[in-house]
Amino acid sequence: MRPKLLFLHGGGTNAEIFRLQARKLAQLLTSRFEIVFPEGFNESWAGPGVLPMFEGCEPFRQWLYDTPSKPEPEEPDWSTGVPRLIKEVLEPRGPFVGVVGFSQGAKAAMHLLRFLEKRERETGEVNPIMVMVSVCGTAPFQGVKDPADPRAKAHEDSLALGKVETPSIHLIAEDDPWKPESEALLEFFDPGTRGVIKYKGGHYMPKDDELNQRIVDFVNGEYDGMY
Repeated sequence: MRPKLLFLHGGGTNAEIFRLQARKLAQLLTSRFEIVFPEGFNESWAGPGVLPMFEGCEPFRQWLYDTPSKPEPEEPDWSTGVPRLIKEVLEPRGPFVGVVGFSQGAKAAMHLLRFLEKRERETGEVNPIMVMVSVCGTAPFQGVKDPADPRAKAHEDSLALGKVETPSIHLIAEDDPWKPESEALLEFFDPGTRGVIKYKGGHYMPKDDELNQRIVDFVNGEYDGMY
């Protein structure tokens, strides 16, 4: 049986759309890993770049509510979503040795890993996820720094909950409108176990074969290092 990787789609898409968006990376990984594409928990508007290409592919989904005007719908620790992700995805469909998150999916993965690591420290229950890939990830509360914005304190409150220590690689696209959020998301990961790849591109899964192979090499290398 192949080890499993969890692929979390971005906000405003769904699992089937993400299968198409991530097909290059998934194809390179499927010889060694089983890829699982779960559906986001909440119905959503269409995300960036989804329309008109995926018109008719509704319902669009997202993992957590995340509005630009106020922080209330988001939680510093995603305390309502993480237990549900564990109960509905990890327990019945796992175990998973790695997670790939795109956009909001990367933020959801960060919350999940932080929870699993904390649980391992407190209870001894082993976190099976040994590698994370973030592509164009977004940050809690948009990574806002302006102290006049209520999201700034909420972002700092989330950051204060601790850093993820699981080895991770972060793909940051130079032409991504959400690039500042991808850079802010880095703060949530231990500098000693995170890597960064900056590349020319927008807010979409990488299309370049060499870049996708670098991701595969990272995932394989971390997995091999544990066994």
